[in-house]
Amino acid sequence: MWNIVVGPPGTGKTTFLLSRAESFLAKGTDPSKIGYLAFTKKAASEALTRAVSKFDLDPDELPYFRTIHSLCYKCLGIKRSDVIGSDNFKELGEILGERITGSWNMAEGSPKIVTKADKMLFMENISRNKTNPFKEEWQTSSTDYSWIHFDWFCKSYRKYKDTRFLLDYTDMLEQFLNSNNVPELDVLFIDEAQDLSSLQWKCIRKIADRSKEVYIAGDDDQAIYKWAGADVQQFIDLKGTEIQLKQSYRVPKRIHLLSNQIIKRTKNRREKVWNPQEREGSIEFQTSYEHIDLTKGNWLVLGRNNYLLNSVEEYLKLVGVLYERSHKISVRQSLLEAIHAWESMRKGGAITLDQAKSVYSFISSRTGIERGKKNLKTASEEDMFSMGKLRKHHGLLVDDIWHESFDRVGAKEKEYLISCLRKEEKFTSPRIKLSTIHAAKGGEADNVLLMTDIANSTWKELGRDADNENRTFYVAVTRARKNLCIIQPMTNKFYQIIF
Repeated sequence: MWNIVVGPPGTGKTTFLLSRAESFLAKGTDPSKIGYLAFTKKAASEALTRAVSKFDLDPDELPYFRTIHSLCYKCLGIKRSDVIGSDNFKELGEILGERITGSWNMAEGSPKIVTKADKMLFMENISRNKTNPFKEEWQTSSTDYSWIHFDWFCKSYRKYKDTRFLLDYTDMLEQFLNSNNVPELDVLFIDEAQDLSSLQWKCIRKIADRSKEVYIAGDDDQAIYKWAGADVQQFIDLKGTEIQLKQSYRVPKRIHLLSNQIIKRTKNRREKVWNPQEREGSIEFQTSYEHIDLTKGNWLVLGRNNYLLNSVEEYLKLVGVLYERSHKISVRQSLLEAIHAWESMRKGGAITLDQAKSVYSFISSRTGIERGKKNLKTASEEDMFSMGKLRKHHGLLVDDIWHESFDRVGAKEKEYLISCLRKEEKFTSPRIKLSTIHAAKGGEADNVLLMTDIANSTWKELGRDADNENRTFYVAVTRARKNLCIIQPMTNKFYQIIF
């Protein structure tokens, strides 16, 4: 029996699935007979941790709390050495005379295209995930290489893997479909089903056929990974007992109204009714992000395309506000650690050898450290170092505040960091996060700043298939828990939030 859990933004799809999984465990269902498949490693890990903690289980007792790729990996008995890696891509590139980084991860659906060969490799995998012929994928994609070149690349890639007995992530799915190693489960849970590719859907159906009960959760209105091979139509057409989650625990009234106006432009979707939070929330329109006070509160700054975030990043550096982008904070972690260690010594404390080496890396020889003493060769791993000890035995010549002593820190970086410190910014958890809309899916913040400009390629896609961009900006506005600030377009290519 298939149970289809349809959950609009903030309605708790994952929480619902996990609570159902927990109810099966509470009733005595064998943990090894429960499958919980998530789209990302993070989501699968969180589900496993929650179940292990609540029922005092060993992770090995829940062998099927995994990503789809990880389940195929387990069922096929694949070893790490069987999977193609960065060294292999480097070797393949040398053979073909192409630069291949292989820096993207299909299992996570987050490609980082660096070279032309990366683009071809990505498209080869996408084609197989869509179960489309290579030529059809090439014909429908915007490419700067010929069909002959792409065909040669695909054949060469396959030959390389075959001769070295290697698999990539898509091979795992294909081999799983042709195998009989399918677990028999009492209940199967699938999260974020709208993001599954055609090939992944085939794998899910094969597992579901050997499961007594199935709960599959998703929201077609949040299906924004078509470019990565996602087949939302299969979720839209899914038949079974529908469970609609109707109460959002995130989206306030005004933002709920706007989000519904956006998503109703989508022609192909499952109809659904859901309710907002009790609070009103606010929507503000501004001509520039410079007119918004970003010095207070938590902010999620969203751009449809990555390059749109660059100007915001420069502005935040200029005004001295700490931020995070691509999971990295705007100040080097090594510098922060060195500053903390240095100031600890200035207050009379002692630091470890590694901390001392970190401090020394930001101070020049001869000006701040005696020549030949910088490497702390005479020191032991067990030693602790005070300011006096470093000056007496290890050549330290300076003891002023860090920005006076650390002369190997650039003036701009130093000025920026001082400004952040004066504003008492929390370096462990920046208040402001810069992200593309796609990367922010699943995230939320009290305050969301949304830019409406889009790249030329996105503008063309908007003309070809407006449904995809409607879904993308629907996801964007529904990240806001309290306030949404919309930046009006600076160019003639933009997404029109309000008609």
